[in-house]
Amino acid sequence: MNDAYRAAIVDMLNNGATADDIRAQLPDATVGEIAAIAETEGLTRAHTKAGASTIPDVDPQLAHALAALAWGENSHTARIRNLAARTRAGLTELQQLKRDASAIEAAEKEVAEATQTLTKAQAKLRRLKNGGKATKPAASGQSLGDKRRRGEIRAWARAQGMAVSQVGSISKDVMDAWNNRDGKAAVPAQRQAG
Repeated sequence: MNDAYRAAIVDMLNNGATADDIRAQLPDATVGEIAAIAETEGLTRAHTKAGASTIPDVDPQLAHALAALAWGENSHTARIRNLAARTRAGLTELQQLKRDASAIEAAEKEVAEATQTLTKAQAKLRRLKNGGKATKPAASGQSLGDKRRRGEIRAWARAQGMAVSQVGSISKDVMDAWNNRDGKAAVPAQRQAG
C-alpha cells in the first residue's frame, strides 16, 4: 500500500466514512486494511467515543495481526520494516491471486453458459433443417479406437468378399455378419463377384 492510498483512507476515516464507503471508492481496500489503519491512527477509539463506529466487527486475531503489520511498517528497525514489507507484499499477492481466481471462475461460468446456449441453438437449427424432427448432433470427432474398429470391420468384410465402402457408414448386413463372425450365422448375400 502506497502512502497516497493510505492517506486517502485516513482522510476518509477522519471525515466519518464507513468501511463500506471507503471500499466503494477504493475497491482494492480490504476491511482488514481499513481496520488496521484505523487502529494505528487511533481513529477506532475516536469513532467509538463519538458513538459512530465506522469499522465493522473484525476477528480480534486478524485485527491484532493487522495492527502488528502496521506497527512493523512504521518501525524504526530496518529488519522489522523489511519483514512487514514482505508480509504486505505476500498479502497483496494473495489478494491478486484471489481476484484472478474469481475472474477465471466467472469466465469459465460464462463460457459454460455460452456453450450451453450454442448447443441449444445448434439443436434448434438441426430441427429446423430436418422439418421439425429431432436429430442427434453430429459427432464432432471420432476417436482413434472407433476408426480402427471400422477399419478392422471393413478389412474383414472385404476378406469375406462383401461389398463395403471406404468411408461413411457400414451397412447393417456387414455389421450383422461382423457381429456373428464366430457363430454359425450365414454371411449375407451381398457378396462381390469374383
